[in-house]
Amino acid sequence: MRFRHIWTCAAALALIAAASVARAADSPQEVKQLDKLQGYDSLPGEKGLKKEMDTAPNQPIESIIVWSEAAPTSGKAPLKVSFTADPPAGLDKPQYSWSFGDGAHGAGQKASHTFDKPGVYQVLLKVTNAKGGLGEDEQRIKVTQ
Repeated sequence: MRFRHIWTCAAALALIAAASVARAADSPQEVKQLDKLQGYDSLPGEKGLKKEMDTAPNQPIESIIVWSEAAPTSGKAPLKVSFTADPPAGLDKPQYSWSFGDGAHGAGQKASHTFDKPGVYQVLLKVTNAKGGLGEDEQRIKVTQ
């Protein structure tokens, strides 16, 4: 059993290496095979994203490192949670956008939201700047009955 596992890992590494050496000279059939190895054909709707990535103009992308905090991160409904984003270093006039996972949204470096129903909510913070840079952070909030 141990040898089988090692062979499986080695085979997987070989497939990953083969998938990562795609060149512009690859035939359409080879590209299709590489897409299959890389998993592009396994998720519906992802082919459009791959096409957009392949045809995007070659331009620098600015990433913003974003940190946020939530308190409390769990409790009984209705649960009021306060969110705070640390201002990204060296970023002039950042804009903060919160999506609370239950259809509600907020804005600003600090936000609060009350979760009325039990569940696990994915709260997403997006920080942008005037140059088009983007940073994201995520918090998970667990609300019980």
